[in-house]
Amino acid sequence: MSTLAFMTPDADAGTALARSPMERLAKAAGARFESRDGWNVAVSFGDPAVEQERLTTTVGVADLSHIRKLELHGEALASLGLTPGLAEQRDGAWWCPVTPSRVLRLGGAGVPELPDGVGVVDMTSGLAALTMIGPLCRELLARFCAIDVRPTVSPVRSFRPGSVARTPGYLLVEAGDRLTVLVGWALGQYLYEVVADAAEHLGGGPVGAEAVNGRADA
Repeated sequence: MSTLAFMTPDADAGTALARSPMERLAKAAGARFESRDGWNVAVSFGDPAVEQERLTTTVGVADLSHIRKLELHGEALASLGLTPGLAEQRDGAWWCPVTPSRVLRLGGAGVPELPDGVGVVDMTSGLAALTMIGPLCRELLARFCAIDVRPTVSPVRSFRPGSVARTPGYLLVEAGDRLTVLVGWALGQYLYEVVADAAEHLGGGPVGAEAVNGRADA
């Protein structure tokens, strides 16, 4: 059993909705929320046209802390053929190797079939996730992150540990105009404040899950 399974809501068990650490700030920014798989998710921020414009001309910032995050650990992970520093998409999820014996799996549903000897820890409520989408996403990240996000250094599929808003975190380059950062759950609100302020200076702002899911690469 996942050692943190109790922290992840069961949508069928009638439990209270799980909430992102960024929810209060998203609500103050005008978010509309809906229940999604046991989570209270910010699905929109007013005018859909404004959100789409941010995604296509400046940068949109989306709280995706509700996505499933599994930490896999064990020497048997070497058999999966993953390369440290490079993430791969498999079965609707990102497989992000931290070390040869430790991998973060982001997205997807349930626990995947794994080699014998691999342990699983559910980190869904242990890591906050913020996604930045749009032509200015790299410029936005460079304003608060110590990780070098130039395309020649961090191309698509790069997965990097490092300092994110002066806190330990991870960076995943999902596409040329889509970046996701992860930090500890307790630092999620702080991260949102830093990123929202930087995005506003670039003409960007928050977007909801509906706008993100409406993209072809979502």
